[in-house]
Amino acid sequence: MRILFSFSMIVCLYSVSCLADPTRPAQHKQSMPVAASQSGEPLRLSLIRWQEQQASVVINGQLLKTGESIAGYQLQEIHQDHVVLESATDRLQLFIFQKMTHNDE
Repeated sequence: MRILFSFSMIVCLYSVSCLADPTRPAQHKQSMPVAASQSGEPLRLSLIRWQEQQASVVINGQLLKTGESIAGYQLQEIHQDHVVLESATDRLQLFIFQKMTHNDE
């Protein structure tokens, strides 16, 4: 009986850990600005954080500050709505929000 109970608890805990978090914001491909890195993996800017005068960003899940590198690019500038990344041959701007226009008819 204990074995059956233990096994059912393990299965229950495993299934709960596999469930999606209902409070997590939906991931929409259209709303996430993307640029291709040198390795072919898309670079996604998901957060710009300002704390006093120090800024940090999250790109592809990695926390970065100015001067640090990701996928062959160095983070050069952090702005309110975008960042600037540079490699030896390329310069990228990643925006936190997708630029949208609205045309009234």
